[in-house]
Amino acid sequence: MKTEKKRKQTFLVLVPHRDIRGELRKYSDLLIKTGLTDVYSFPYIAPLASLSRALNAEELKQIAHSLRKNIGSDKILVEGDDVTAFPCRENSLFLFGPRLNIVIPRNLLESGIKKVNTIFSPLVIGCFLTKDNKKPASLSEIPHKKSVFRAAAVANMYWLPLQVDGEICYKWKIGKLCWLPRPQKGLQKTEMCHNKIYEGQKTP
Repeated sequence: MKTEKKRKQTFLVLVPHRDIRGELRKYSDLLIKTGLTDVYSFPYIAPLASLSRALNAEELKQIAHSLRKNIGSDKILVEGDDVTAFPCRENSLFLFGPRLNIVIPRNLLESGIKKVNTIFSPLVIGCFLTKDNKKPASLSEIPHKKSVFRAAAVANMYWLPLQVDGEICYKWKIGKLCWLPRPQKGLQKTEMCHNKIYEGQKTP
């Protein structure tokens, strides 16, 4: 088997609580069962920005604080579905998934602003990547149900396109998670961080 690695890319991502990720996994599985084809899997997280290089632990903590301050005590609402361009150098791809009801102003990422290339809009929790910027027709059969969550973390995601025996696939790794502070505890509480790594690879 011949494998050719492409240039690695780095993103700032929002990682929802695992309960939400479990719901989305079931939702995307149902879409696949309707006959959806020509898609790549994605790790059920929301890309916030593309980066020139990874953010360090202090920058992630500051961004976690800023996000919580921007969101306030409100829960993050996940409602409806949307498509956003996913900036990969090799192909023009689109990320499909449930839309988040938050907006990321550029000054919110001030602590790592020198490393930010672009900010994603709209923000979606990725269920899969597709080359088509249109919503799947099967959505009319399985609409996404509204859900909410408060617990979420920010992290660097490392994205590596691969070519395996002539076929394009993607490998990803999500680094250290820095959790947004709990609203009721105020913004002075230090975020919990841990070293759990999520990895995945999917070929078409």
